[in-house]
Amino acid sequence: MQLRDHPLMVRKSGFKNWPPLWTTTHYDRNDNPTGEIGTLHQVLTGKMLDNKIFLFIQFQGFRYMGSMRFDDLAFCSQVHTLLKANIGLSIKEIGDLDFPKTS
Repeated sequence: MQLRDHPLMVRKSGFKNWPPLWTTTHYDRNDNPTGEIGTLHQVLTGKMLDNKIFLFIQFQGFRYMGSMRFDDLAFCSQVHTLLKANIGLSIKEIGDLDFPKTS
């Protein structure tokens, strides 16, 4: 199953993690592109937020940040590993990746 369609990419609240919501890291606060855009540049997790992944992309010459928060910690870790292994791919290509369905 493609990562974007995995059932654990949707939080219990119904909020969909994919594609992440992007926010600017540069001066134009109103620059918030949407969708499966850009190329994955960096992936981070926080020590205090072990169920959250931060993604940094390059898109049209600018850097943007998105985040994903998960209800399942093991799944979060698996997604983090997948993202780290695919730095340099487009966000669309990452969404297309086959990811095993877990219960």
